Amino acid sequence: MAEEGAQWEVEALALKKQGDTAFGSGDYAAAVTSYTSAISIDDSNHLFYSNRAACYLKLNEKSKALRDGEKCVELKPDWGKGYGRKAAAQFALGRFGPAAETYKEGMRVDPDSAALKQGYTDSKAKEKSAEDAKKAAEEAEKKKEEEEKAAEDDLLGDFFGDIEETVVEQQGKAVKKEMRPQEKFTNQDLGSSAAQIARILQVNFEWKNLNPYNVLQLDIDANEEDVKTRYKKLSTLVHPDKNLGVDNAKDAFDEVKKAYNLLKDEEKQMYTKALVENGRLRGKEVYKKSDKTESEEVIMAKEVMKVFAEIEAQRRQAEKMKLAAKKRERSMNDEEQTKLKEEMKFNKEFKAEGRQQARVDNWRDMANGGKKKKQKKN
Repeated sequence: MAEEGAQWEVEALALKKQGDTAFGSGDYAAAVTSYTSAISIDDSNHLFYSNRAACYLKLNEKSKALRDGEKCVELKPDWGKGYGRKAAAQFALGRFGPAAETYKEGMRVDPDSAALKQGYTDSKAKEKSAEDAKKAAEEAEKKKEEEEKAAEDDLLGDFFGDIEETVVEQQGKAVKKEMRPQEKFTNQDLGSSAAQIARILQVNFEWKNLNPYNVLQLDIDANEEDVKTRYKKLSTLVHPDKNLGVDNAKDAFDEVKKAYNLLKDEEKQMYTKALVENGRLRGKEVYKKSDKTESEEVIMAKEVMKVFAEIEAQRRQAEKMKLAAKKRERSMNDEEQTKLKEEMKFNKEFKAEGRQQARVDNWRDMANGGKKKKQKKN
């Protein structure tokens, strides 16, 4: 048994030697094959895993290198180089914090290892750099969101500004109504939660729901209390907590909330009413010229939808143009900066060349002066 044991050990070490030779010649795939064969004979030798981990790193197979590094540390926890293998794989995977901790563990075992110390320093530097980059990215994203929000706020004025004259006229005619829910709305059957979710999120709902009255199933004569009451009923029907397991319940709830937020603002509500009335007026004109195959109500509803769609298309186009203008402005600023740097570089080089030319001219003057003096002396 002792001879058999010695024999397999010899074979395993011979395979390791083959792997070392292949590694030295840069044939890392062949080296992996040799080390793997050695491990199949003796899976308790930490050196086999250490060397194969180094090969895997050369082959950019980082996860495999990490597994071998971990196995190496497990087999030989008092060997500093094993920690180095594990940490190097973690570093390659971008796990700089864990890599630094692993290098630190290795330094406890081998405090004099320059490689472990350098690895720890590099890992901490990379960890800080990654944190700084993440922080910068978050700040950039936050700034971008703020800019987009500002652009959206600016565009809201464009959204409603197209019909400002109509609104002023409507406000002049507006009569203050008694603020209590109207029976025609309070007695309206809203149906089931499933039915409401399906209605609110019907095909092309992003466009159909531009009209908040359509979302809340109200008409433009709805008063403040009608809007509040309807919002409470509808939001309760489609609320995600009441519709557990229904994936799109939250989307429906968000649409209802968006519609309510628009109509609870008095000025925006007036603009919205004006849009609806403009659409209905258009619908009546279209109906007069139609073949009467569709009812006047249907045609008016379509025209109202078209009015909202047209305004939204204008809003999106304005936003697109605004963002494009900002992009051009940034590009122009970048070009200006580049141009400025090039001019500074040119001026610097020009001045350097001027100084050099001046030195050459001085040298020539001195040389010519010397010749003249010699000629005069003769």
